[in-house]
Amino acid sequence: MLNIIDVFSGAGGLTEGFRDHTQFKFICHIEMDKAACASLELRNIYYYLKKINNLSPYFEYIQGKSSKEKLYSIVPNEITSDILSLEISESTLSSIFDFIDNRLGADALDGIIGGPPCQAYSIIGRANNKKKKTSDTRIYLYKYYLDFCNRYKPKFFVFENVKGLLSFKDISGELLLDKIIREFDSIGYTIDYKLINTLDFGVPQKRERVIIVGYRKDLILNKSFFECLYKHTEASPNLKELFDDLPSIKAGKSSKKYRYDNKSKFVKKYIRSKDDVLTQHIARPHNENDLRIYKLVLNAKKRGKSLRYNDIPIELQTHSNTTSFLDRYKALDYDSVSHTIVAHISKDGHYYIHPDLRQNRSISVREAARIQGFPDSFYFESSRTTAFRQIGNAVPPILSFKIASAILDFLE
Repeated sequence: MLNIIDVFSGAGGLTEGFRDHTQFKFICHIEMDKAACASLELRNIYYYLKKINNLSPYFEYIQGKSSKEKLYSIVPNEITSDILSLEISESTLSSIFDFIDNRLGADALDGIIGGPPCQAYSIIGRANNKKKKTSDTRIYLYKYYLDFCNRYKPKFFVFENVKGLLSFKDISGELLLDKIIREFDSIGYTIDYKLINTLDFGVPQKRERVIIVGYRKDLILNKSFFECLYKHTEASPNLKELFDDLPSIKAGKSSKKYRYDNKSKFVKKYIRSKDDVLTQHIARPHNENDLRIYKLVLNAKKRGKSLRYNDIPIELQTHSNTTSFLDRYKALDYDSVSHTIVAHISKDGHYYIHPDLRQNRSISVREAARIQGFPDSFYFESSRTTAFRQIGNAVPPILSFKIASAILDFLE
């Protein structure tokens, strides 16, 4: 059994893939966002009830047929006690260490997984944050990994982040990744990293991310982590296959009933089991102006053209900026996979227009979750907006399952 902690957990996308391996035991999850912590708690409850073969109370709750109080009343307190809702900072670090120490007892910590907030490193983020770069503490959140590694000497850690980390320079003008590698080397860890595309691992989405894996230098390992990871490549389904069992809904509407029993091998494998109920298939409302634009953008997409904002009829243009961010409306294609789901989807759905013209809307929470590789049994607290944000920030669980598999193979 490998004892691990999940830092900067979010709703638990990275956690989800590791849960499916009995060789890992979670000591704790650390996350500052309250809604994400609520989702983590609920997922803990799901796995507890599944283990005792009594999922009915869970399904009743996520369908709105039962209260949260009633659900929690039948679950032992310790089931949700591993979640620490706290920002990782200099002022909280000692409290976090105490929390981990109490939960570990005399046992050793074997691994750390997580992904610090990536806005500072992303190409768009660094442009937006240029003025406050000198005071942006998010740039150095990786240093808390150094603190955890110095204290607990785990065998390994996994650090997921955006492609922009490869080229990001810190306030001294130095490539940050080079600095990260040197600092971990100085405390006894070898670093390996690679830019991967989740599309290669069965996730129905083009999503490039940097995976950094560190391991203690004293470990005698005969394999490369990424050699192990690439044993798990898999073809991704197109969106037609991914969405096929979901009912048609209009903007602002929702549905709680599948169209029919699932027929897709992929959906059966990763997304939907026979006992699942449909939840959070809810689409945000749109004004008439946006709905007219959606039709134009989707029709252009079907002709093989990407409609830019300044191509839209002048009477539909409501933004004064017509020189930048011209791809602010983007349609999905049934015959392909999605482009990257990001947290901005919580603000509007213009970048994720549903491929079915008859539905004329942006994608629902459940559709976004499926694109990100979350199973239908996963419920996101506590509103549509927070659900979208949690999904956009998550590591796809399908990928995290394969990362976990590769870690076990690598450390064998």
